[in-house]
Amino acid sequence: MERHQGWLAQIDAELDGELTLAERATLARHLATCASCAGARASHLELRVALAKSAGDPHARTVPRPTIRGRTLALWVGFGALVGAAAGWAAQARWGGPGSGGSLEESRAAIVVR
Repeated sequence: MERHQGWLAQIDAELDGELTLAERATLARHLATCASCAGARASHLELRVALAKSAGDPHARTVPRPTIRGRTLALWVGFGALVGAAAGWAAQARWGGPGSGGSLEESRAAIVVR
């Protein structure tokens, strides 16, 4: 069990919400292959819920919800806006659009009926 002490510390940090996404992924991979650590995590969850309920928290749950930090959310929103603007610019350069130098009639597709 001594080799699992590091993983048990990681489990506690995960339940406290202190791990990064990469650290949580590494822990999840380990838990998928190690029954001992997976059982220890389940025991830690049950203990935390029991303590919370005995303290009067009626909303205690066994599955911790990860929180999204404000800066992380702002970073992803900014990244999405940047990617959207770049895609719009690339589409405009590739296919043109209204205001691409021609009249509106020239930008319409011609349908030929035989």
